[in-house]
Amino acid sequence: MEQTSDSLKDSIQSTFEKRQAEFQKEASEAKSRYTSLSWVRVLLFVFSLVLIIVLVNDKNGEAAGIVLLIATAVYLALLKTHSQLRFKMKLSAAMEQINSDEIKRLQNDFNGLQEGNKFYQATHPYHEDLDVFGKHSLFQLLNRTSTFIGENILAKWLSNKAETKAILDRQESVKELSTDIEFRQQFQAYGMVGESVEINHQPLLNWLKEDSQIKSATFYKVALAIMPLATVATIIISGLGYLQSGVPILLAFVNMGILAGLFNKVQAISKKTETGYKSLNSLRHHIDMIERVDFKSSQLKALKATVEHDNVKASKIIKELQLILDNLQNRVNTLYIIFDVLLLLDLYWYIRVNTWKQRNQADIEKWFKTIGELDALISIAGFAYTNPDFTYPSISNDHFDIKASKLGHPLINAKNRVTNDFEFHGKGGICLITGSNMSGKSTFLRTVGVNCTLGLMGAPVCAEEMTVSDLQIFTSMRSQDDLEENVSSFYAELKRLKQLLASIDDKTPVLFMIDEVLKGTNSEDRHKGALALIKQLNQAYAFGFVSTHDIELGNITNELQGVKNYSFNSEIIGDEIKFDYTLTPGICKSFNATKLMQKMGIQIPD
Repeated sequence: MEQTSDSLKDSIQSTFEKRQAEFQKEASEAKSRYTSLSWVRVLLFVFSLVLIIVLVNDKNGEAAGIVLLIATAVYLALLKTHSQLRFKMKLSAAMEQINSDEIKRLQNDFNGLQEGNKFYQATHPYHEDLDVFGKHSLFQLLNRTSTFIGENILAKWLSNKAETKAILDRQESVKELSTDIEFRQQFQAYGMVGESVEINHQPLLNWLKEDSQIKSATFYKVALAIMPLATVATIIISGLGYLQSGVPILLAFVNMGILAGLFNKVQAISKKTETGYKSLNSLRHHIDMIERVDFKSSQLKALKATVEHDNVKASKIIKELQLILDNLQNRVNTLYIIFDVLLLLDLYWYIRVNTWKQRNQADIEKWFKTIGELDALISIAGFAYTNPDFTYPSISNDHFDIKASKLGHPLINAKNRVTNDFEFHGKGGICLITGSNMSGKSTFLRTVGVNCTLGLMGAPVCAEEMTVSDLQIFTSMRSQDDLEENVSSFYAELKRLKQLLASIDDKTPVLFMIDEVLKGTNSEDRHKGALALIKQLNQAYAFGFVSTHDIELGNITNELQGVKNYSFNSEIIGDEIKFDYTLTPGICKSFNATKLMQKMGIQIPD
């Protein structure tokens, strides 16, 4: 794969810079209008209050009432416009941030991006060695998710290979989504505005699964039909002097008794939904976006089909639940309490929310999963868009197959990236890689592992062309001391190798990558142990790479079929060590440890 041309990278960066400036301007203008409207609301309130006081003092109650009604209507209209401006301001700011982050990724700057450390597992087959999570990680390179479930799905895809059909389906979806930057970024922005990635919607789903049958439903429905009307009517009649004031007061106490019986039930709903309901706003916007677009790929069509709900739009159904829960979450204010006693608002919302659950509780979890999956696909599509020279790998029908041309590491800046051609086939096959220090052995192993991880999740890979089998990746590269567990680096490596051997079965081929095999022990034991391990792996349902400084291990190719020697070499020119980072057939013939030690001040005689 040739490095991405400067003009192509410049074009992509120019697109992001243009969009960033555009949305920065929109956010600034929205903020200015928002501030101005705030002052208009304040002035309207003050002016209306003064005018009403003047009219009341002039004993012109009718005019004061008219002013109050008009001022209230105008104030509510301004309040709605103000809310819309606030949303517009946040949305534009989110779009600005999205494009700013894309520019940073193009420059290989991941500072400030989510690292996904909560998904990291120390004993995972390849999390640690392939930089899947953490600083300067694959997660930072790919992640553009803006929902809690989307982030979790992306992390799951990075951690587990997909089946061949799922890989091919995702590839088609990613290809389609990668061409629509407006859809991708707007989807991401809606999630950011709703802070959806921070909100765990599971408590909301747990509540939705609870029984929605209402005990004493008939009594409650009759009470709701009669009591509010009777209470308001008796207040009006009493105010006109045709009824004693004790009657509406009595009815109000009856209402309070009904509300008291409901209090714990309504409070429980409010408590169980107080966090998760906030994710409904972005869910509604996301589903509305899906409803308005015609997808072409089979997977995206299937995702859209999950939100098609008879003759009623799913976004409208969610908006209804959002309205109900908004009211149940905002019950603790004087105005609500007054109207609650008069109109049995708690009872109204209690009946309505349970009716909603009976009709729709089976759908909402499915909709969240749909949005999460689309969110993860959009992340991969954003990665594909910014790397148009990457390719989608073919999935081989053979069980032990890797072939790549111009294979490079996606986390290395394109200007510094060195690519290699490589082809490897066969059960029990082992590439024994020798090389001088810092020559590129470890980076090459990670390059293969990272691209296999990308390819087996449905993402494009950093290569001109690549074919890979349906396989499980396992690495043993960064073995470290664990003082807390009192474990040395050598013992840690042995435990890791034990985990590798235990993971091999006759079902799924394992691609292993062992760097500096048995590096923590003396040369004699290392050679003996490495030789035994290679022979054992040569007979296993696996294939892979073993790097070492022990060039004598290379002689094993004479007795074991499928074991091949490769190397990375360096050249000493004067006092400088030159590396070409190119994979070469055969055992390493150049070494640089002595020169490196001399450069560090160790006085080694020539």
